[in-house]
Amino acid sequence: MYRCKVSFLILSILILVGCNEDIEENPIITVLMYHHFEQDAATSLIVDPNLFRQQLIALKEAGFTSIREKDLLLHLTEGKQLPENPLVITIDDGYLSNFKLAYPILQEQEMYATLYVIGHSRGQTPGEFPHFSWEQAKEMYESGWIDIQSHTYDHHYSIEGINGKGPVLSTKMVTDGIEESEEEYKQRIFEDLLKIKLEIEKNVGNEVYSFTYPYGGYNETVIEILKEIGYKLSYTVEEGIMSNKQSRYTIPRINVDGRENPEELIQKILKYHE
Repeated sequence: MYRCKVSFLILSILILVGCNEDIEENPIITVLMYHHFEQDAATSLIVDPNLFRQQLIALKEAGFTSIREKDLLLHLTEGKQLPENPLVITIDDGYLSNFKLAYPILQEQEMYATLYVIGHSRGQTPGEFPHFSWEQAKEMYESGWIDIQSHTYDHHYSIEGINGKGPVLSTKMVTDGIEESEEEYKQRIFEDLLKIKLEIEKNVGNEVYSFTYPYGGYNETVIEILKEIGYKLSYTVEEGIMSNKQSRYTIPRINVDGRENPEELIQKILKYHE
């Protein structure tokens, strides 16, 4: 019964994709967002590795083609042709589970992913879950299946601002009741985003051109600083899919909930292809 339902959804996606005459020139691009992986666990941010494998298999059977993020960038900036129904897999924060559980499955299924790391957490356990090391990041990158990109160096938390609590990346700090100046704010953000870019390039060896906003927090100042430093893509946590008309600095993603089976994930994606 389950396989019949999935097959029907797969057929529906292929029909919708096939009806788009401009698919090769202006494809709809699906970007998925994952975080942590854990055996026998399921939350909005935690996915069981066996379910992860089932999701990847179902996505391939539904006609999605996993692409390198570099190919997405070349498509958006230079018109590089993408396969029909391209799929970008992003994984935020840089947890050790990405290395131990998700990475082997991605290799097994021959699918690409980009891991977005918090620089100061490499090889540390700053919260509930440990993070992979720079050495493990380099090993994954050198496999050819994984790219390592930026999720700030040390700006993955929230603070109390003058107008309430918000992500530190998009909120001005307040010290002794005094809000930091615009110049101080810009300098703080510039230093963090440049530091993580340089750290990844030094420790992993790949070019850093992509960024995900912690908690989805961003503003025009952050976007301008990203451009100034040399970032060419950035992703929000706003749900949706993208096309060539989408700004390269506010790309939406679809969060993969660990309580969703493959059929439900495909249904969620399918509604954006209608």
